[in-house]
Amino acid sequence: MTAGAHILLHGFGQRFDLPISLSLYLYAAGGVVFLSFVLVVLFAGDRVGEQATAYPRRAVPWLLRVARTPWPRRIGGWIGILGLSIVVVGGFFGSSTAFYNPAEYVVWIYFWAVTVILSGLVGNLWYLLNPWTAMYDAIARFVPVKPRWTLPDVFGWWPAVGAYFLFACLELTSGMASRPAIVAVAAVIYTAVTLAGMFLFGRDQWLEHCEAFTILFSIVGRFGPLEAERDEHGEFRAVYARPWGVGLLNPIGSGWDRVLFVILMLSSLAFDGISATPTWQDFMAALAPIWAPLGPFGFFFIRTLGLVLLTTTFLLVFIAFMEAVIYFGRRSIDTKATISMFALTLVPIALVYNAAHNYSYMVVQAQYIVPLLNDPLQKGWHLWSAAAGFKPSFALAQAATVWYAQIVLIVLGHIVAVFLSHLRAGERFRTAQRALLSQYPMLLLMVMYTMTSLWILAQPITKGG
Repeated sequence: MTAGAHILLHGFGQRFDLPISLSLYLYAAGGVVFLSFVLVVLFAGDRVGEQATAYPRRAVPWLLRVARTPWPRRIGGWIGILGLSIVVVGGFFGSSTAFYNPAEYVVWIYFWAVTVILSGLVGNLWYLLNPWTAMYDAIARFVPVKPRWTLPDVFGWWPAVGAYFLFACLELTSGMASRPAIVAVAAVIYTAVTLAGMFLFGRDQWLEHCEAFTILFSIVGRFGPLEAERDEHGEFRAVYARPWGVGLLNPIGSGWDRVLFVILMLSSLAFDGISATPTWQDFMAALAPIWAPLGPFGFFFIRTLGLVLLTTTFLLVFIAFMEAVIYFGRRSIDTKATISMFALTLVPIALVYNAAHNYSYMVVQAQYIVPLLNDPLQKGWHLWSAAAGFKPSFALAQAATVWYAQIVLIVLGHIVAVFLSHLRAGERFRTAQRALLSQYPMLLLMVMYTMTSLWILAQPITKGG
């Protein structure tokens, strides 16, 4: 590894010219999403009522047998604890340079990119990897645990919304995401709060209302092809295989906390991309006389304000389009419940944007952890000499490959979102005609999301638009 190399946590590096104009890409992608809407109407337009959200699933007995053994949770728990230990030990005792510290790779690449994406492709991996549940369960085997307090129902997901927002601020607005010691401090504080909450309020109560990553992965895992059923004691009754994406048709309850959590998933990813664009850089430069005299706090404030404003914009735009959906649906229904249900149809967009935005990190930057295995704390160790001469492969990171992969991911994600939205409309509005009319606003929203997402992704890698 060279001294000039570094982790690109928020960009793709050098720019390059796209094979054809960006505008042609955007219109073509929007056209594909529109065409997918036509195909959905032709082949799934007659599915209404409860039939619209019903989906096929097949029992997988061998997975049920595996799930009923303690080993998946034990192995996954130890992996989670190992990852957390690397973050803490590496952050406090390793190099202060992000590129040479394994803590940065574990948090921002292997956890935030790889685990999220794999959970969408396979299922909720956080159920197995959560280090805090592993710690709690290990302690509970030897020490009697009895919750002292009960979380009020009014809390809903709001504590998790707050925790997720703070995590987004650490990554996107604090300017400290590439400081391993700060990341380690955050991990220690979050660990202490999470364990205290689990012991005081109950393991499942805290996880289901306050632990942001448990809720995040439970949502992302709905996209995956595996579905598990448990009894009142938490024991597995059945494990099923299902088509990708359809798990998002299962309700998560009604509430603005649910809606805002999903919107935050979208807006935080979008802000990550927007902050790398020349437009944002020009905006920051124009406001420099205001925030620069305040130093690091000014930088944090202006970026946090940008994240808040973008999240608010996303939320208001979504609500406005949903009001139009309900109006064209011509049926008296619970507005909050309907908006909550349709919010889940946006999850494929967040998932594929995460994959597209982090594509380069996963196929290139993730490889640099291999040499670190030889000397993880930069103390002159030689733990695995075979890793010392490792050279990363750039075969999948060519400029055109990155861009085409991003286009395919974004378009496919929006097509799935269009499909799920139409099925949800059939369930809510009860007739094919009402469902079709209600989806015109959603189609416009999806086309706008598609073109905006590709524009954001293209800005750091193109010379012009």
